Amino acid sequence: ESDGEIIDLVVNPDAELFYEVHMDTIPMRAEPFVRGNIVYGTGASDIKGGIAAILLMLEELKKEGKDLNVGIVFVSDEEHGGRGSALFMERYRPKMAVVLEPTDLEVHIAHAGNIEVYFEVDGKEAHGACPESGINAIDQTFKMLEELKKLEPFNAKGKYFDAHIGLQELVCDNPYYLIPALCRGRVEARLLPDQEVEDILDLMEPIFEEYTLKYEYTEIWDGYELEPDEEIVVLAKKAMEATEIDEFGGMRSWTDAINFVYNGTRTIVFGPGNLDISHTKNEHIDVRDVVTASEFLKALNEIFGKS
Repeated sequence: ESDGEIIDLVVNPDAELFYEVHMDTIPMRAEPFVRGNIVYGTGASDIKGGIAAILLMLEELKKEGKDLNVGIVFVSDEEHGGRGSALFMERYRPKMAVVLEPTDLEVHIAHAGNIEVYFEVDGKEAHGACPESGINAIDQTFKMLEELKKLEPFNAKGKYFDAHIGLQELVCDNPYYLIPALCRGRVEARLLPDQEVEDILDLMEPIFEEYTLKYEYTEIWDGYELEPDEEIVVLAKKAMEATEIDEFGGMRSWTDAINFVYNGTRTIVFGPGNLDISHTKNEHIDVRDVVTASEFLKALNEIFGKS
């Protein structure tokens, strides 16, 4: 499937259960190399290991002469806007899905919501030796951040992860020995699955109005948590019993699962690899986890075929 720019590869398009994985990565931060059972490099954990797990499953099904009962979609542009999964969901509406992301082989039945905000904070320039004559935009930015961190929703504790808000980008104008008068940055908020994003926006907006020259919400999504008796969760439990997978969890990062659930597809997140080290220079994956993930996907394919 293509819209002229975004390309998705769709296999078995009429299936009611789909495995989805994204092919893109962030810009290269570390060259790939192999040491023993560990593959290092950008994208190894997020999520080339998931692609490998799907391909290994397909190879095993072919060797054993077994049917592919699920659909598979390889999407592009997950890291920079999720347009690949959005395009897929415009044209297909599967009943259920497994979105592959690095979960340390946990089956994630809950998903964080998120708020992303780009902002500009202005101050007043002054010579660096005369701070009392200026207004430091860096200081103003961190005052704003402290006010945001005090908000009750961002101090809430959850079953799988806690709510959080933090600064992820900050660039300030400072030509030379100067009290900076302008900072541009990005704030990222992680919400618990049951927190209502609109309620939290109402608390954040007065703070942005007070401290910023301008601000823009670039991502606003509610999270979700599946019920234990939902079909995809029941199927996943059976596949877990047939393999070495034994932990449920919750996804802390935005993933394509948000686009799926928003459009009515009940979705779990699962895969080999570790989210903590994804996007870092030390990103890596254990190939043995890729094999285990493939076994889970294969078991789920067979269980779904019998259901």
